Amino acid sequence: MEIINLIAIPFVLFFAWAKGRGLISWSVITYFIGFWAIFILLFVKAKPIKFYQIPQPAKDFIIARSFKKHLKEIEYPVDLQGEV
Repeated sequence: MEIINLIAIPFVLFFAWAKGRGLISWSVITYFIGFWAIFILLFVKAKPIKFYQIPQPAKDFIIARSFKKHLKEIEYPVDLQGEV
């Protein structure tokens, strides 16, 4: 185990993230084999990055809370004209 392996971990993690691979597994691989993991990672096929959808009930809760917050700020009808 050399110090160079610890230096290699952030570089390999960046390339693993760019290729859509698991960061924990690649950090363990890099810990043991060092900079050679970059060469292995070059031959691994890239995965598309997943974009997770927020569930609709969570969206509704956030919108309702924001709406209530804006209603508390309104005191006079003139306040409504300022937002339009």
